[in-house]
Amino acid sequence: MNNIEQYKTSRGDEVVLIFIIDLSNNGRADHAKRIFKDLERLERYDLGFLMKDKIVKKIGKNIYELIINWKNANYRILFSIINGSYWLTNIFYKKTKKTPLKETRLAEQRKKELELSLNKF
Repeated sequence: MNNIEQYKTSRGDEVVLIFIIDLSNNGRADHAKRIFKDLERLERYDLGFLMKDKIVKKIGKNIYELIINWKNANYRILFSIINGSYWLTNIFYKKTKKTPLKETRLAEQRKKELELSLNKF
């Protein structure tokens, strides 16, 4: 099993979890359930298998995209592997074919923050 962790803001907010809860609170509980189901797959299966099955895609240097398509909605969770754990850095609703540069840059920035804070000790 893979260990999944979440990026937390300076206030301690888990941005991915908040996004999913907001979906559930706004009439999209089925979407939230699907996202949790795909996160369970990320936790359970080997990364190579998920990439072969086109559930995960590498989009940058140690930045991966978990692909969640559900009822004409396309969500993406970006994550990095740091110290053997899968760190979820951001989640968004994908509207175009290409991953928005803004989201990729945010994932890179958060990955660097995590690497610095985790490697202090």
